[in-house]
Amino acid sequence: MRLSRLRNAGLSLFAYPALVLANATNGQEAESHAKVELIAEEYTPHTGKPVWVGLVFHLDRGWHIYWYNPGDSGEPPKVQWELPPGWRAGAIRWPTPVKLGSGSVVDYGYESQVLLMVPIERAATASNLLTSVEADVRYLVCQEICILGKAHVTLPFPAPGVTPKGAPGRRSLFEQTRGQLPKPLPAGWKVSVTQQNDHFLLSVRAGSQIRGATFFPLEAGQIENSAPQAFIMTKAGFRLALRVSDQLARPISVLKGVLVLDSGRAFELTAPVISRR
Repeated sequence: MRLSRLRNAGLSLFAYPALVLANATNGQEAESHAKVELIAEEYTPHTGKPVWVGLVFHLDRGWHIYWYNPGDSGEPPKVQWELPPGWRAGAIRWPTPVKLGSGSVVDYGYESQVLLMVPIERAATASNLLTSVEADVRYLVCQEICILGKAHVTLPFPAPGVTPKGAPGRRSLFEQTRGQLPKPLPAGWKVSVTQQNDHFLLSVRAGSQIRGATFFPLEAGQIENSAPQAFIMTKAGFRLALRVSDQLARPISVLKGVLVLDSGRAFELTAPVISRR
């Protein structure tokens, strides 16, 4: 069964590993194409502020993992955190993805290397220190085939007043990744979405001309990922025509996603959908 058929059927790939791993059978094969590392931005976790940690995926050339919405196939990484009592992990901050594949199957994900950042926070009533962070990670790494990978990663923290040994914080990598996170729409931009027959027409008034844009939907099954996104430049912005997915069973009231301009800037987008059938 094709991964895209599993995806369109609404099935979790991790729940059906025998279907996914038709050509590969164990995590050791995944590890030969993807290395997973757990790092911290700073190794001084006793300041009262959130501690930023991240999973770094080092991927072989031609291999990829998936974004929050993987597109027509695949699954994003799943993480089970192990933390001291009173500490909790926040949501993953997903960098702007790229389009993967061609033809009738298009996915969204990452190649080469990506850092998935997460804040670790202490409850106000907790008094214990953060001594270590551990995580069980499950992911799909894909090229022509997809392989289910697993990793257990551990990150120890030094006691107060103790200078950490070993790898320093990766501040530059965290700073670089923050630059890749989608930003809120600039103040003054006006966005509207209308559904006209088999297309969503996304209109953006930006106050200036923009020469290109691509939309990445946050939710699966809303647009045809492989369909061209017709771009029309206007005096004050642009319009983008997004083909409605054949898998969309009922109208949607809100369209959410990431809008990437030709300049590389990426913005979070949430807009109500007006139907004009």
